[in-house]
Amino acid sequence: MVMLLRLVCWFGFMPGRALIAGIIVAVVAVALIAMFIIPHYAGPPIRYLTINAPYVFMKPIGNGQYDVGYYNSQGQWVDLGIYNVSSNALQNAVNVINSFNQQNMGTTLPQPYGTQFQPLDYVVVVGNSTGIVQIPVQGNTILLNKVNPGDWTVLVTDPNDVNKLMYALDTGYKEAAGVMSLSQVYTSKYPGSIIYETGMLYHYNNEFAGGVVIVMNNNTLIPWGYMWHISSQGFGGFLPFVIQASANRYS
Repeated sequence: MVMLLRLVCWFGFMPGRALIAGIIVAVVAVALIAMFIIPHYAGPPIRYLTINAPYVFMKPIGNGQYDVGYYNSQGQWVDLGIYNVSSNALQNAVNVINSFNQQNMGTTLPQPYGTQFQPLDYVVVVGNSTGIVQIPVQGNTILLNKVNPGDWTVLVTDPNDVNKLMYALDTGYKEAAGVMSLSQVYTSKYPGSIIYETGMLYHYNNEFAGGVVIVMNNNTLIPWGYMWHISSQGFGGFLPFVIQASANRYS
């Protein structure tokens, strides 16, 4: 406003100058109105994917994109589409997993395994205790940063077990449990070798926990680990199968 008064004083009251001053005043006024009154465009509105299932999964397909879906009560995969995912924690976890796999690629596990290192695969899981999962989406990007960190985490397992793990969590399983060290399961070629690798991942970066299994209804054991914290922030702590695994022991 002070600038406007100065412009008027500078041009005085000569007709030509008054016209120019008036134009300048009008332009500045319009700019001020646009700045303070007209709302700024903040991108597409946030909507929610609402899924009636215990858990929803995000499977990486490359280029930072994820195939999102879940298994329904009939055991059928329901594909919700391909999305980008916005999450600093997820990006950190992916970097850790990739670095771990690269460091151990081509190595041989110690006895009693003696098998070649199997690079671990991962999948994102989102759930809660209500059986209804809500995921915020803006445009084609899932806003994972806006999901309660206790309701999601990153699971790691053998690439051949990713689908079985998702299926068991959505359709039902016998139990989730930690595996006792030096038990027959722990020292077996499989799933013992993958259980051992999830322990290796923990020692590589203790943001991950390992040494746990899902016992399917047909008694098949699925070894897995998960991202349990980054700095002081915990992840997955409210997921029922994570809570169960921390309380049970399988020998």
